[in-house]
Amino acid sequence: MAILAGVQGCATPGHNDLPKNHYVFSYFTGQDDGAKLAISTNGRNWKVLNNGAPVIRPAKDDILRDPSIHQGPDGIYRMVWTTGWTGREIGLSTSPDLVHWSDIKKIPVMANFPHTGHTWAPEIFYDKAAKSYIVYWSSDNDLWNIYYTTTKDFISFSETKILFSNGGRGGGKAGATGPIDAYIFEKTDNEYVLYYKKDDNTGVPNLYWRTGPSPLGPWGAEDGPVTPSTGDEGPSVIRLGDQYAMYTDPFESDLAYMYTSKDLKHWRREATDLKMSHGTALEIDERTWRMLDHLP
Repeated sequence: MAILAGVQGCATPGHNDLPKNHYVFSYFTGQDDGAKLAISTNGRNWKVLNNGAPVIRPAKDDILRDPSIHQGPDGIYRMVWTTGWTGREIGLSTSPDLVHWSDIKKIPVMANFPHTGHTWAPEIFYDKAAKSYIVYWSSDNDLWNIYYTTTKDFISFSETKILFSNGGRGGGKAGATGPIDAYIFEKTDNEYVLYYKKDDNTGVPNLYWRTGPSPLGPWGAEDGPVTPSTGDEGPSVIRLGDQYAMYTDPFESDLAYMYTSKDLKHWRREATDLKMSHGTALEIDERTWRMLDHLP
């Protein structure tokens, strides 16, 4: 069990309903190190927790990349991540308080797809209408697609299906259009935005988005790219005051970049002070932020 040095905590009823104007960021800096956390009150300046040490370390013979953090309506925090450059599973750990983390569980989400080359950058979204969680990620199975499964308890999972496909392949070469690093953002109760990277690593703007009426689509026409950019990975989106903020892992810097927008179409870019690789930002309440801020 991975533990931050500090206080014991627990999830409480109604915890997830508190106003959320503070932030936590899950990220990695070395694929063999593990998942790290940082907190912020403004989304620009971040305090690294645990003296920069990971809160979750990879299992033996695994890596740990692209850690994504989510809080469910039950108050529980769940983190999922990439466990290898190849393979058909993702990693999962849970926490009641962002301090004490459970032992790692591996979920074989692509077990029924024997020709899968990779299973990357998983994320979690809670579907309020269905009262279930959507776990989604990118895999190559001939084409490069975004896949998903649903679960109510993270014990039993539905059949894996395609969430989004544009008929492209990835690999980082010029002109590659296959989608990876998807992120679902709920703009309104009936408007959802799917962000993704086209896997072209040649320094061109490569983040695009589509909208749909549900977190499972169907997804409309492609919009984008997000500019200005010389290439970004791992987009995650939150509300930041009266605007939106998208965080990325940029090709041109070791720091997380923040794109802000009033309309999710026109963007202003700035660098944060957080040195990281691919992560996910999450809104948290002030009580949780204060508890984390006072840890050693």
